[in-house]
Amino acid sequence: MAFSTMSGPLRCGPIREGAARNTGLVVLTQSLDTGVVTNGVGNVDFALGILPQGSQIVDITVDQVVVPGGSSTSTVSVGNASGGAKLMAAIATTAGGRFRGATTAATQLAWQTSTSADTPVFVRYAVGTEACVGRAIVTVSYVQRAPNG
Repeated sequence: MAFSTMSGPLRCGPIREGAARNTGLVVLTQSLDTGVVTNGVGNVDFALGILPQGSQIVDITVDQVVVPGGSSTSTVSVGNASGGAKLMAAIATTAGGRFRGATTAATQLAWQTSTSADTPVFVRYAVGTEACVGRAIVTVSYVQRAPNG
């Protein structure tokens, strides 16, 4: 399968202007697979990617695919700086499965990314105090800014 790279938002629909407008922008994703984190203790920070300026985040999901063993815990947070949690506060993912962080006014405001610069996205994966392993896949879904705002 081939991939294509585009330089701007992809708009779909045949009628762009007026009352019968039926176009919409495509939702894009960037994902990070932490791989198996074996350090067992502490925080591990990852760079997930960079969102184009003016993008709007529409969802952040965490798939905990390998759960820590024993009595250890794991949490995942997402920020626009290494170790940050501005985009998604830390959520406990110990049980495994799919998680979404609780949204607040502050996170929703941060999901309207910078209109003057690209926005880096970082993931902090924290495994508790017991030596163990864990693995998560974090996906940020977003829409690029339309050329007319």
